[in-house]
Amino acid sequence: MKRHTKQCFLAISYLLFLTSCGEQINSTDETAIFEKTDEYVENMMDSLEIIGLNYAILINGKLVHKKAMGLANLEHQVPMTLDNLFAVASISKLISSTALHRLLKIKGRSVHETVGEFLPTHRDLPESWRDLTLKHLLTHTSGIPDQIDYQIYLAPESDQFVIEALKDKPFSSIPGDATKYNATGFMLVRMIFEELAGQDFETHMQENYFDKLNLTTANYGGFKKVVPKRVTSYRKTGGKLEMFPLAYAPPMYAAAGLNISLHELVIWIQAVLNEEIVSKEQLDSIWTPAKLNNDNVGPFGLGWETRQLENGVWLTGHGGAGISSIRHYWKDDTQKTVTVILLTNGARNWIQMPDDVNMGIANHFIPGITNLN
Repeated sequence: MKRHTKQCFLAISYLLFLTSCGEQINSTDETAIFEKTDEYVENMMDSLEIIGLNYAILINGKLVHKKAMGLANLEHQVPMTLDNLFAVASISKLISSTALHRLLKIKGRSVHETVGEFLPTHRDLPESWRDLTLKHLLTHTSGIPDQIDYQIYLAPESDQFVIEALKDKPFSSIPGDATKYNATGFMLVRMIFEELAGQDFETHMQENYFDKLNLTTANYGGFKKVVPKRVTSYRKTGGKLEMFPLAYAPPMYAAAGLNISLHELVIWIQAVLNEEIVSKEQLDSIWTPAKLNNDNVGPFGLGWETRQLENGVWLTGHGGAGISSIRHYWKDDTQKTVTVILLTNGARNWIQMPDDVNMGIANHFIPGITNLN
C-alpha cells in the first residue's frame, strides 16, 4: 500500500513537473511572438513614418497583448500612452450598426423593411429614398446621392440641410447593383436608429452602452471639441504633414465621430464576441457579405466590412479615416479567432495602409493571411 502510494505520488509529481515545463514553454513562446509583433509594428512605424499608435491583440476574445508607440502630439513631442483617446472616424459604424441590430431584434423589425416603413412621418424624404431598404443602407448598395460627392462632408448643420441639398440629385446606381461607400445612407441609418430607440442617438449610446459597459471616457465630437487625452491626428497633403481636421456633427455620429481609447474598444469588442449585445446567430447574419443584384458578393455585411481571403480566412471589421483599423479573423474549420485593433494618429507615408498592417499583425497568429515583407 505504501509502495503504491509512493508510486502515485511520484507519478503526480512528474505530471506536475511536465505541466510546469509546458506552461513555461508556452509562456516563452508567447513572449517571443509578442516580441515579433512589436518588432513588425516598429518596422512599419519606421517605413510608413507613423506618428504614434496603440494596438491590441485578442485571441478567442481574450486580450493577450497591447502596446503604445510613438507620439500622441508631434508638435510638443508628447509620448503616446495606452490612456489616449483616438478619433476613430468610420470605426464608429461598427458600434452604431451593432447597437442598431439589437434595437431591430427588440422591436421585431427587419433590415428588409424600407426607409419609408421605418420613417413614415418624414414626408420630406424623396420617394426614391423611401423605397430603399435598411439593408441597402448598411451594405452601401443603395446608390443614394452621397453628400461627400457634393461637398457636404460629415459636419452638416442638420438632416434637413442634407435632404434639401440632395433630393433632386441622381442615384449613382440602381439600388443593389453596386457597392459605393456612402455617407448619406448612414445619416438615414441614424434617423432610423433614433426612431426605433425613441431618443436621440448620443443619449441612447451613453445610457445603453457607455454607462453599462463602463466606457467612462468614450464620447462623440469632432476635432473642435475639447477631449481630454485625445491624440492629435495628422495627414499628409501636398507633400506636407498637417493636422487632420476630423470634423463631425450629430447628424453623422452613427457614421463617424466617436472618440475612444484602445482599452474601451477592447471592452466593447469583447462584449460583442461574448454575445452581450447581439446573439451569435445575429452576428453570423451581420458578418455575411451581401449579394448584389447579379449574385456577386459585395465587400460589406450589415454595417461591417466582411470578406473571405484566398487562404480561407474570413475577416470582418472596419477602417477609420484611412489611419486606423479593426479586424476580426477566423477560419471555418478551426475554433481559433484573432482580433487586432490598430489605432494611429496618422503617418507621412501610407505606402501600406492600416488594414495591411493589421493583417500583418494577425499573420503572426494565423499564418497565411498575408505575405510579410
